Amino acid sequence: MSLTLTPFMVRLDEVHAVVGSRNPRTYAVLSQWAGAGWVAEDEQFDYEIADGAPTSSEAALAVINGGPFDKEYGHRYASAYHDICGFMTDFTLPYNEFSGFRSGWLVDVGKGLEHLGITTAKLDDLVYGTLPAPLPFAEDWYYGEWDTATCRAGFAQWQASTPQQQAELHPEVLAAVKTCVAWMEAVVVTDQSEGEFGVAGFLG
Repeated sequence: MSLTLTPFMVRLDEVHAVVGSRNPRTYAVLSQWAGAGWVAEDEQFDYEIADGAPTSSEAALAVINGGPFDKEYGHRYASAYHDICGFMTDFTLPYNEFSGFRSGWLVDVGKGLEHLGITTAKLDDLVYGTLPAPLPFAEDWYYGEWDTATCRAGFAQWQASTPQQQAELHPEVLAAVKTCVAWMEAVVVTDQSEGEFGVAGFLG
């Protein structure tokens, strides 16, 4: 089974605040933005929906309203939160090196980050965190965050690494490490005057 890690640069406080906000306008604009994608997703999971799983629209509404949730279908609410982050992102982050990978790849990249002295921004924190409360546990979906401070510290550690250290990494691992650094840099160089940015990561 292949996996994909999708990163979004968002104002973390703002996307957290959507959960349980009960804001009908948020639901309306999100529905308009995600409409075609929701139709395709519902077709993909029609067998689950037939058994009682929420549709994409229903899952998004539950997330915005703070419930009710059917814990058996936690992945549907995680997917809805993924859509919310995608809708609210201010900048598209690259993730080619994290698309369609096999088990063990994140460990390799994590070791590459550590080899360069990047110990603050850990991939484990980006994918093995916790969805905002009160979203239920989502089987086969993983979520995590890097806040502004984490990105700043990680980017500074990258800048302190040497070309020799970088050359010691396998080229594919180095390319993936540079992608992670690009996420950190995007946060660091962005105007934070209207709220601090971070990276929200979804693994599935």
